[in-house]
Amino acid sequence: MERVIAQLDGWGIGLTRRIAFAAVLSMLAVAGVTIADVFLRAVADSPVVGMNELTEVFFAVAIAACFPAGLTQRVHIAVDLLADRYGERLTAWLKVFGALMLFWMFALLAVRLGDTAAELTKTGDTTTILEIPTWPFMWLVAALVALGAAFQAVVMGVEAARALRVGEDAADPRNIDSPLTAFLVGTLIATLGVVFGFDAAVAVLADAARASPAAVAFIVFGLMWVLLLLILPIAASMALLGVIGIALLLGPGQSLNVFGTEAHEFVTNSQISVLPLFLMMGVLASAAGLAEDVYDMAHAMLGGLRGGLALATIGGCAGFGAVTGSSIATAATIGRVSLPEMNRRGYSTSLSTGCVAAGGTLGALVPPSGVLVVYSFLTEVSIGQLFIAAIVPGLLAALLYMITVGAYVRLAPGSAPRAGGIEWAAIAPAMRRGVTVVALFTLVLGGIYTGVFTVTESASVGAVGAFLIALYRRRLKGAALWRVMGETASITAMVYGLIVGGLTFSFFVGITGLPELMGETVGNLDLPPKAIVAIFLVIFILLGAVMEAWAILIITVPILAGLITDLGFDLVWWGIVMVAVVEIGVITPPFGINVFVLKTMAGADVPLTTVFKGVIPFVLSAFFKLALLVAVPALALWLPSTMFN
Repeated sequence: MERVIAQLDGWGIGLTRRIAFAAVLSMLAVAGVTIADVFLRAVADSPVVGMNELTEVFFAVAIAACFPAGLTQRVHIAVDLLADRYGERLTAWLKVFGALMLFWMFALLAVRLGDTAAELTKTGDTTTILEIPTWPFMWLVAALVALGAAFQAVVMGVEAARALRVGEDAADPRNIDSPLTAFLVGTLIATLGVVFGFDAAVAVLADAARASPAAVAFIVFGLMWVLLLLILPIAASMALLGVIGIALLLGPGQSLNVFGTEAHEFVTNSQISVLPLFLMMGVLASAAGLAEDVYDMAHAMLGGLRGGLALATIGGCAGFGAVTGSSIATAATIGRVSLPEMNRRGYSTSLSTGCVAAGGTLGALVPPSGVLVVYSFLTEVSIGQLFIAAIVPGLLAALLYMITVGAYVRLAPGSAPRAGGIEWAAIAPAMRRGVTVVALFTLVLGGIYTGVFTVTESASVGAVGAFLIALYRRRLKGAALWRVMGETASITAMVYGLIVGGLTFSFFVGITGLPELMGETVGNLDLPPKAIVAIFLVIFILLGAVMEAWAILIITVPILAGLITDLGFDLVWWGIVMVAVVEIGVITPPFGINVFVLKTMAGADVPLTTVFKGVIPFVLSAFFKLALLVAVPALALWLPSTMFN
């Protein structure tokens, strides 16, 4: 049994990678057609007819095709804050239960999408302009999600085999086929029990739940945090708890309908292509070597100053963040380039690791940012306005970090070597290569700002532009192309799984009346609006220290968005503030995620306290930036107000 499951797992990884490869290539092809549409519209006033409809149906299938690859490659977000305290055996079995939860989530999703496809087939639904039948695409989406669920069952079997072998003497391996078979059969029976006993269990609890929806909300929130602290997948935790909560308040049938409807409406959203294309842009930019280019350009311009390499690292993070949209990816990519160079030049480990960890936070703030795209999906705020709103805060953050570096090297002279003077001859070659990043960023954001491109079109321009750069530089040969496509598919599956779970959980929160209750409670506090915002910011800093920004937004935005509006604040401003404060959390002791990434990159001989010591001045700088954004909302809102309308 163990050998069969292992073979199925290996076969599944190979198959799903090929499916995902084709899916990502199809996204790139649709992006190319989108660019052709823009060109034809501008030059010949003859756009591609029904372009939005083509994007909707093809991207729905392409994104669904990423799910099996993400599941077989175990790509999901969990809170591993307490993982080291559970012990090897308990951690292994928690992973098994997490795999089971993901199976339940995607199996249920496949069934509900299949029901939707059947309904579309019955009604003969077509798109409005091109009259493309939608049911074949939805059947394909359901089939791909079902394939993901099937392979997730295999993943669960692999994890169970590993759990059964924990503590085994390698010299005397046990035959675990019998207990593994018993576990899988027991899991199947338990799953069938849940399926057939769900309605009865809901009926027992429904009256009490409907008598106090707010109490149900607090209980479900408590259960969610228990699951998260047990290192269970965030997406599955939100999706399944959301389904249970809706069932208690509206009934099992309505709960399952909501789960399927929310997922269907999301995967057929006309703007669904924005996020995977920007994610692809970041992966391709990294493969094309744009991180090295932007770092070399910053190094040539700033390297001759005192602390010049640290300044160049901040500049490199800001530049690369403009094409990748991820704080951890920015910190890891620029860190790989800058840390060895700073160590070779005699920079202190505290300064080198601290500035990379802090500079990495610019990846999520400097547009285009994937986190802001998710925020836009959840609040229906304009993605374009969010991107433009982030420009000034992003530049402000980079400037303050550079000022921090300048103060650091003066207060601790031994942290950096003496200035060697600017090498003027190196600037021109570095600028020639670095101008590629500047041009790509300007084209993408400039098109949005001036109204030449929609956000979807700018994402297409960014993805195709990064692809052509990587192709021209011959960075996509052989395995490199597989790696880029695989990474894009994995990240897409992770983020979209989170969003599907988050949408269901958001619906549950809405029907409990919790946002309204919180609004009344906050109103009774008799505190100024900004004092209430300050309380929220403290909570977000704590959350950011232990969770990814994606997860934090998906969990909290449905609760707080209406409250922020009631307090009189702009949701565009709040989106920028949320990203800024969450990114403070990722570098704040004692749990900052970026700090642990840099600790790993710096090597085992570098104590964690050294990295924290280096990052603290940048944390203080980030707090100052946050205070400015709260005190002066125009820093985020002025530039969007000047956009082309």
